[in-house]
Amino acid sequence: MQGTTKSKRIPLHSKIRRARHREIAMAQDIAMETFYLVFPRGVLHGGTAIWRCYSGNRFSDDIDVYVKRDLEKIEVFFETLGKRGFEVIKKRVKENALYSTLKFGEVELRFEAIFKRAKGVLKEYETYEGNLLSVYTLDPETMIGEKVDAYLGRRKIRDLYDVFFLLRLVEKAETVKPKLSKLVQNFKQPIDEKELKALVLFGAIPGKKDMLEYIERWAR
Repeated sequence: MQGTTKSKRIPLHSKIRRARHREIAMAQDIAMETFYLVFPRGVLHGGTAIWRCYSGNRFSDDIDVYVKRDLEKIEVFFETLGKRGFEVIKKRVKENALYSTLKFGEVELRFEAIFKRAKGVLKEYETYEGNLLSVYTLDPETMIGEKVDAYLGRRKIRDLYDVFFLLRLVEKAETVKPKLSKLVQNFKQPIDEKELKALVLFGAIPGKKDMLEYIERWAR
């Protein structure tokens, strides 16, 4: 029987050029391992989910999750982070959300949780060292909907880029057309277009015009 050749995964650390990004990536891994130790059914979403679970090439220093509101477990989570070398710079727990800033060594990262039930899909989260951690995240179609709303709300180029990137992963085109049409019809110029260059880890950096034209084709 003729054998098949599998493409070898390039470890994440080989793709990250900036020292600060590498340090943040390692801190994210520890935070995510701790999170799933305490909240095994939590759902990761946002830019870090795209980067780590869908082989994205845009760096993200935030961790955004959906989780059931449980104040006791939240305290356990932060206590465990403290034992693992984190300093909690800021923490605010509200009725529907948790906002926090964490420091690990010389870098900081933002950890935010929305208290709601979210339907997650099981995916592999790639760590800095190239290992795989099983996590729950959103499917590409749902993530696109969130990113469209995010762009229209704050007009950051990273959100437009995320929509552009995620479209290649869509399996049900009809499910995203209404959101894409909303984006095209209400599109306004990004407020931080030049920032994308610092966030894309490798490959070409598309301009907003090219990305919008690509999105428009999907919206038809």
